[in-house]
Amino acid sequence: MYHLELRQFPHNLCRFNLTEQDLRALLAPWVLDRPVELGERRWSPLQASLTVLEGPRLELQQLSMGRGWRTAQREGEDVTARVIAAASDAVRTAAGAQPQAAPSSQGSSAPPPIDAAAIGDPLALGVQLASLLGGDPARLLAAWRQAAAEQPGLAPSETLALAEETFGSSGPGAG
Repeated sequence: MYHLELRQFPHNLCRFNLTEQDLRALLAPWVLDRPVELGERRWSPLQASLTVLEGPRLELQQLSMGRGWRTAQREGEDVTARVIAAASDAVRTAAGAQPQAAPSSQGSSAPPPIDAAAIGDPLALGVQLASLLGGDPARLLAAWRQAAAEQPGLAPSETLALAEETFGSSGPGAG
């Protein structure tokens, strides 16, 4: 089991009893320097610090009254460097396994590759899809849902195009 702590003064967030798959879903955007949305906040790898511990599953009574992180530290081992290195390697390997595409002349503006393992994990897939929705994924998703509701016969790609048009023309700061 993995236990995770995110810190960005004055905020901190802990998540306990994560599987390796859950952890990979969180680390995929992190190693690409993309923000991670967790606990009603966006955590930027450029500003926040991340600590990952590996240890036994923690029961509810071990987590109550704010004791969870201390218990995880006592019973676990800090594996932050190892899991970040593994996630970086996985992203690089996935990028190398992608079909041959035209070289990108725009630097790193290309979206990250979809991890094949994430397709079987809804959380990981959701994180990766959200990273593709741009700077304000919540607004674009809301516009996409509205377009799909208004035009139920259209394909998802067509309703996304409509949502992008609406999103792009919705005023300053959009898109």
